[in-house]
Amino acid sequence: MLTGVYTADPNKVKSAKKLSAISYEEMSEISNEGARVLHNRCIEIAERYKIPIITKSTFNNKPGTVISDIIEENTIKSIVKKDLSRISIIGNGIIRNIDVIRKILNIIEKEKLEMLEFEVFQSKITITFKQLVDDKILEKIHKNVINDC
Repeated sequence: MLTGVYTADPNKVKSAKKLSAISYEEMSEISNEGARVLHNRCIEIAERYKIPIITKSTFNNKPGTVISDIIEENTIKSIVKKDLSRISIIGNGIIRNIDVIRKILNIIEKEKLEMLEFEVFQSKITITFKQLVDDKILEKIHKNVINDC
């Protein structure tokens, strides 16, 4: 039973961890990349009126994830695989984290993957690959990027 927002889809990445807190901006990026946790409009309204959102299970009392305007700098929050050939790494301040970018590029090189596009934004890195990317690559990126932060 899922009880909040995770660092990756727990159905695809066994080492995915539940986040205790995340910002509206990060949650919006995660939703835009295809994670089916919250609808974007829900996040927009909560952010506009500064209403914290708590995502948790209705079937138990385990703590969930708090979504609010609190921002932790330089922390990777989530990795999302939107379709078969695109992966996004999301976290505030990611544009300044050269070590994360280096780790991702090393994995891509070791796996001999061909990139069509590598985009770096303030809070997101998006990689579009020429070929289909299976969940093993998602697992490797998660292990090397999330677990090291």
